[in-house]
Amino acid sequence: MTPSEVAARTVSLASRFFPASRKSFDQRLMRAARAQVGDDIAVLITAIERTGCDAAQARMSELERDMKPPAEEIIAAPATSLSGLRAKALVALWEALPSHAFHHGAFEFRDDGEASRSLFDAVAGMTGLTPLVRELEARLAADVELKGVDA
Repeated sequence: MTPSEVAARTVSLASRFFPASRKSFDQRLMRAARAQVGDDIAVLITAIERTGCDAAQARMSELERDMKPPAEEIIAAPATSLSGLRAKALVALWEALPSHAFHHGAFEFRDDGEASRSLFDAVAGMTGLTPLVRELEARLAADVELKGVDA
């Protein structure tokens, strides 16, 4: 694919991903709010029935399944434009949302977050920092190897 075809494909994926990510954000926050009912199981069961939390969870699972394929494709695609960079940022933001109801009121950037790394690499590439990043990564790897630390 040519760079312009890659950019067009990434923008197309982002146009599908963004509306679903908005729904996903809303569902996660709604689920978190509904989960704040305490430890009493009877209260919890009543709250689930009244609020439709089980339906919200089912919808959330459906959204996650729908969003995963375009998110993976956006992560794998190179960012050749500002729109491509925006698409990667949306995926990174989606991955950083708290995954459970009891959170600390902040994004959770996971160590295994491929979207965060993809976004970082795209920014480095578009700003000319890729050679520096690769050099520093090589130095860090050599340092770990020298020290005999398990990475």
